[in-house]
Amino acid sequence: MNDSLFKINTKLPKHVGDIFMYKTFHFGTASTRNRDYADYVMKRVEFLRSNFKTEGELRDLGEQLIIKNEKEALEIYTASDSFWWTDRVNAFSENRKLSENLPDRDEATKNAVQLLEKLKIDTQFMKLQSVTNNIAAFSRSPKDEKGEQYPTSVNINFSYELDGFPLFGSGAKTQVSYVTKDQSVEVLHFYRTPKQAGKIAIISPEEALQQVLDNSRFATIKEQGKSSGEITDVSLGYYTADPTDLQRYLLPVYKVQGNVSTPLLENYEFNLYVIAAKESQDKAKQTGLVNQPLDTVFN
Repeated sequence: MNDSLFKINTKLPKHVGDIFMYKTFHFGTASTRNRDYADYVMKRVEFLRSNFKTEGELRDLGEQLIIKNEKEALEIYTASDSFWWTDRVNAFSENRKLSENLPDRDEATKNAVQLLEKLKIDTQFMKLQSVTNNIAAFSRSPKDEKGEQYPTSVNINFSYELDGFPLFGSGAKTQVSYVTKDQSVEVLHFYRTPKQAGKIAIISPEEALQQVLDNSRFATIKEQGKSSGEITDVSLGYYTADPTDLQRYLLPVYKVQGNVSTPLLENYEFNLYVIAAKESQDKAKQTGLVNQPLDTVFN
């Protein structure tokens, strides 16, 4: 596969032919007049409020239900199975005294999994992605410009896979943060509960890559002939929309990663998604595969 701009510096995945479809919204409508849906949302609210012991008035902002007080905030997303709880006092305090008792990587991960299971979060599709620290700098005097750096929290980050295929996008990630060995200060859970719903035929990775190479966003720099680029990875998975968006099915996509260098921009890295379903986009919209207007190639 040759292209005037891009070098293909990756091995393409094997064409699997078809993959499972997953339904992620399990009600007829997302209307408060739908009693089953309304009851489900309120049960989630009461369960999470009770477990986090968050007190305060429940505010309905449409896409989110929020309970907030001086000490904490709980945001519940009505279009998905997502929520975000924050200890507003300690999450961003950079308290050096607290950070002296941070858990190590293994202990933090174990504690995070136990907390998620207590919150009845299904961890079977969850995959540990990384364990990171928030870092703060402490200066003992004005002359100490760099200061002493120290970790203030531990963040355990999880991603998701279904049948070995990763879930891409902003709607599939979980993070638990600790400031001491047993004090969590933030739990972010963006997710939709998947249920298998048949299989769907998909295009080949070669066809998906060709759609990226031919995409109009690269047309001008190709014509100028003074730029170069490379494709660094092509992988098949499912696209997940923002947790505030209603998404009835996970969308099969190829994720294409690469970079471009131009006379005006030394290195621009990109992630593009190509709708992998053989159905046309209009057909995909009718069946609920695409809930928002999307181009065949999008980011």
